[in-house]
Amino acid sequence: MLHPVLNEDWSDYDNRRIRDGRDRSKFSCEEQWEVDYLVNKLRRYFPSKTDSAIRNAISSCCTTVRAPRPRQEFVECVVRRLNA
Repeated sequence: MLHPVLNEDWSDYDNRRIRDGRDRSKFSCEEQWEVDYLVNKLRRYFPSKTDSAIRNAISSCCTTVRAPRPRQEFVECVVRRLNA
């Protein structure tokens, strides 16, 4: 079952990726704005986690989910790490 964060409105993210000429269904660990966007999205679902903890989970998934990283798969990886 998808985490609720994946059912949220991602149109700001999608539109920026499209403007940059990139596939909106992928996540880039190399783009700081994408990491910041995901941190902000996850903050609502994990209020007890610090930004640093969320960034560490993202960083960990950046090494385990190979590029190009499907957004759904990547976010699910991050959520699993935050729930651990």
